[in-house]
Amino acid sequence: MNITSLYNLIVGVSPTIEVFFRKLYWTNVSKTSRLSQKPTRTRKDATPINFDRIIENIKHRGVGEGKTIIIHSSYDLLENSGLSPEEINSKLLQLVGREGTLVMPVIRRYKEEGRKEEYLTTDLDNVVCTYNVQKSKIVSGLLPFTLMQRDDCHVSRFPLNPIVAIGKYAEEMIEHNLEGDEPTPHGPKSSWKFCFDKEAIVIGLGVDMPHYLTITHVHEECSKNWPIKNWYRKRIFDIIDKDFTTRKEVLERKPIWGTMYFAEKKYRKDLLKNDILKIENVEGLNISIIESTRLLNFLNAHPHKGYPYYVESKFLK
Repeated sequence: MNITSLYNLIVGVSPTIEVFFRKLYWTNVSKTSRLSQKPTRTRKDATPINFDRIIENIKHRGVGEGKTIIIHSSYDLLENSGLSPEEINSKLLQLVGREGTLVMPVIRRYKEEGRKEEYLTTDLDNVVCTYNVQKSKIVSGLLPFTLMQRDDCHVSRFPLNPIVAIGKYAEEMIEHNLEGDEPTPHGPKSSWKFCFDKEAIVIGLGVDMPHYLTITHVHEECSKNWPIKNWYRKRIFDIIDKDFTTRKEVLERKPIWGTMYFAEKKYRKDLLKNDILKIENVEGLNISIIESTRLLNFLNAHPHKGYPYYVESKFLK
């Protein structure tokens, strides 16, 4: 049994244990981050992949023309299909057709945010970060980076967890992202909430859900009675999109909640148990599918305050 399997076994006992290990990791992040580096998988040690079989599997599971789909992916694991990122994106666009919409996160990192080791301690309330929609570095993978190079794509101007989209609803889903005082990345006027309203289907290609399940945050940011106190911090961005420029104050979930209190393994287990997260291995690749409507209904009905975060009672309203 390797270290990852042992960790999953231990934290799978209870969310309290998982939160304990998260705190242990992040309070010693300068040391632990060096130990958690994963070796890069190369084409030499990967099994050949027939991507058309992956598309057929997705179709058989109810995803097809006219659907809005959100793709989270790892091209490292898809590269052995022999297809370029452009070719894979074309096949995904063919899957949803002219009446569908293909969505991918184009998450950015900003130099003003500092190093990972300082993530929990850096005060960014009055730091102005620059989000250049076309040029700021994308850290969410090669498929979304490549999709953004297409002339027919639309990219969110919201600087936190922005999306790139092509298709029927692409322009509409980013239209109102920045409206209102101190909007949030997954709030009522966000692209992520728009995707939920359109009953988007979330698909993971070789990535571990729910670690990449960004639409989860629609639940907390659209809730009128979110039970955890002091959930947000203020962020300031200069936003540049070709000839468009503006300075905008937005709200972001404080880093402490996601790093220390998000019970990811418990969440994954619950989604599998309730048949919300469905994983099939196709061509040696895990293909995950989640219907956003079922996911958000499950979260809204969950009896645990603040689920899937497990915080001490002193943090609750």
